[in-house]
Amino acid sequence: MVETPRWLRTAMGQKRADGGKPPAQGRVRRWRVIMGRVALGIAALVAGWLVLVLHPQPLFAYSSSRGNIVLHARVPLEAHGGRLLDDVVHRISRSPLHDPERLHHVFLCDSPALFAFFEPWQRNVGGIAQVHLGGNVFIRPFNLSRNTVIGPSGNEKTGERTLAYYIAHEVTHAMTADHLGRLRYFRLPAFLVEGYADYVGMARAVDFAAGRAPLKRDDAAMNPRLYGLYRRYELLVAFLLEREHASIGELFSRPPEQGAVERRLLASSDP
Repeated sequence: MVETPRWLRTAMGQKRADGGKPPAQGRVRRWRVIMGRVALGIAALVAGWLVLVLHPQPLFAYSSSRGNIVLHARVPLEAHGGRLLDDVVHRISRSPLHDPERLHHVFLCDSPALFAFFEPWQRNVGGIAQVHLGGNVFIRPFNLSRNTVIGPSGNEKTGERTLAYYIAHEVTHAMTADHLGRLRYFRLPAFLVEGYADYVGMARAVDFAAGRAPLKRDDAAMNPRLYGLYRRYELLVAFLLEREHASIGELFSRPPEQGAVERRLLASSDP
């Protein structure tokens, strides 16, 4: 009796003499098993990440609170935490969106790797409010005693953008999302979202005369995409609130067009 060659049995999809699967089918089955395990592993990692973003407290041993702000860190907060919290509460309480009953949890990350874990997509920013995942705020590495954050270069950020500013800025994002709902928040123009967060976070008097000239020249410092700062947006929001006497609720309900606001600001004069 002449035996059918193995290559012909495989091509015809016949079983081998030992009852096993043809080699091609066996490889497909093994790849399916491998890919299934990989997908299961990825799903487990994503689920674990989501749990920690929603409930990061186990990674932060120390906490302190003032008003509706709860500060979490991996280093003791007693020496300077109270002063920082007082500063943050002062800034955010200026906003009509401030709800003293709504707790905001802020997590101070003491290493770039820890911050990147909670914000893997924008790891060079000063802070992030996970408004679509519970509203927790995460701040990049910091110097608590000097009220500063440490930038991606390893140098401390100086000037008006203090640690308290970054916390207040991000908490304002969370307050805005709470007030509007996540879908409406997502639809807001960037100049309102970031401009209002900076307006609250800076807690300063806006100098319209000083801001009008660089806005007209379109200086790099007034371009958030080039310079990474929101001076332009803060100036526009301040103009709408202080000079045109709009309420923040009106601005969020009927967002104006950014270019139109800029033209009105440039055409305006100081009292």
